[in-house]
Amino acid sequence: MGTTTPASQKKRCRILVIEGDAGARRVISTTLKEAGYLVTEADTSDHAAALLSQDQRPRAVGAILCDIRTQKINDCEAAAYFRARHPAIPVIVTSFYPDIEWAIALMKQGAADYLIKPVSREDLLMVVGNAVQRFVLVNHEPS
Repeated sequence: MGTTTPASQKKRCRILVIEGDAGARRVISTTLKEAGYLVTEADTSDHAAALLSQDQRPRAVGAILCDIRTQKINDCEAAAYFRARHPAIPVIVTSFYPDIEWAIALMKQGAADYLIKPVSREDLLMVVGNAVQRFVLVNHEPS
């Protein structure tokens, strides 16, 4: 069974969902909200970067869920782009393309995990929960 994330960690951490397809973004966001997470939505990497730069509490973002096909930058650079600017925030990459070599390249660029769409509710929550736990451990957030 997957790792569960205590409700107190979920409430402190926001998940930034970057997804170009409005319907997919809504489904992902709703799933995360129903599980107790706070969610911020962006339709492009530029929009997400602007949101992160405006956030007075960037440490409150516990994970970035990023569809690599919505990025204006090279696919393998998407994870590296956010990791370079916000190294404490785990980046989870989503894609419709189940290419193992591509997934490995993305992980080498800094992605915390790689989900193939369509992703099940259980897999989404497990991967996001694991990322949030790593974020909390790394940042030593108080209980």
